[in-house]
Amino acid sequence: MGIWHRRPIILVFSTCLLWPICSITQEQTPPEQSSASTTNKKESKKREKQLVKELGPAYGSWLRDEVPDIITEDEHRAFRGLSTNEEREQFIEIFWDRRNPEPESPTNAFREEHYRRLAYADEHFASGIPGRKTDRGRIYIIWGRPDEIESHPAGGTYDRPLEQGGGSSTAYPWELWRYHHLEGIGENIEIEFVDPSGSGTYHMTADPCEKDALAHVPGAGASLSEMLGQSTKAGRFSNSNGTTCPMPLALKIHDFRNTEGLAMVQIRYRRGFETKSEAFT
Repeated sequence: MGIWHRRPIILVFSTCLLWPICSITQEQTPPEQSSASTTNKKESKKREKQLVKELGPAYGSWLRDEVPDIITEDEHRAFRGLSTNEEREQFIEIFWDRRNPEPESPTNAFREEHYRRLAYADEHFASGIPGRKTDRGRIYIIWGRPDEIESHPAGGTYDRPLEQGGGSSTAYPWELWRYHHLEGIGENIEIEFVDPSGSGTYHMTADPCEKDALAHVPGAGASLSEMLGQSTKAGRFSNSNGTTCPMPLALKIHDFRNTEGLAMVQIRYRRGFETKSEAFT
């Protein structure tokens, strides 16, 4: 696959995996935006209080805590426009009936699975906020269990692929979720989550190099392309593709055996205007 050969995260965000709400926390909030973030949180709490006041605790909670990731904008608007509890009860009944894969069945499999996912998210992804409100929780609620999960809860040493410059660094805690197929999105979708604070608060990221804990540490975690003089560490933060990855390593690798019969690998790369060659056993 790649960064979206290897990680199609740009595809993921462009088609909005967190449909239908699309309120995605894609990146860490820059320091200069921290005050704006605080304001937004206050406004969000204010809206939630208004919602409860407007609809009452039970119906406000249903809209805010139980179905925010599966209700459409039109449905959301229509529900808030209802004036009586009788209308709201009827709306909720129709809401679930429309999603029932077997309308004639007394059991609504979609509804049961949805509430199972809510419970699972709260149990496994909570971190200061309910698990259903986290990025991992929301993805799980919308798309279900990933086909594969690559989990690194302690972070640790990370070997970059050559398309990310090669070399090793130290990573923050991170996870990679793989879905073989997502309806309306595509095939072989990978979604990466990173926890820079180490608090268990993972957020979804479009940058596969955001997990690099040494990115801002001078002289540490250099990529092969940087060590070979093909790029600089500072250059990572002016990439046009929106990532903070090092420049891909430009090299050719040749396998051969030396006179003693030992396996050898020859790497040819460009440094400045020169083509250099090194061999390793």
